[in-house]
Amino acid sequence: MFLLSSHKDLLALMVRYGLVGVAASVVHAGISLLLIEYFEWQPFWSHAMGFFGGLITAYLGHYHFSFRDKGAHKNRFPKFAITALTGFALHQSGVYLLVNQLQYDYKTLALPVLMVCVPVVTFLLSKFWVFR
Repeated sequence: MFLLSSHKDLLALMVRYGLVGVAASVVHAGISLLLIEYFEWQPFWSHAMGFFGGLITAYLGHYHFSFRDKGAHKNRFPKFAITALTGFALHQSGVYLLVNQLQYDYKTLALPVLMVCVPVVTFLLSKFWVFR
């Protein structure tokens, strides 16, 4: 029975994490696409700015909703920032590789691939390190 309960708890956590992740991804993608389409920024820099908008959305959402944490921000945010910077490095290197080196389209291939792959890494870091 405990095992079933713990699977349900993990599934509920993953759903909450996913919802916050979707919100942060919408903010991230929205900012980056806005900067590309309306301000003609290069994908590398617009993606970086979008990331920072998504960072704030993600931290507050995961702290209050996903993990329902009560720990002090001074203890949680530095670890979250390291996790986010890891995600940022994966995102930026992914944009560089996929767009600049392999010449894939940012909007139709690179952005969707990165928005799916990078959150897997950050979930594992968040669950087992940041909000442990």
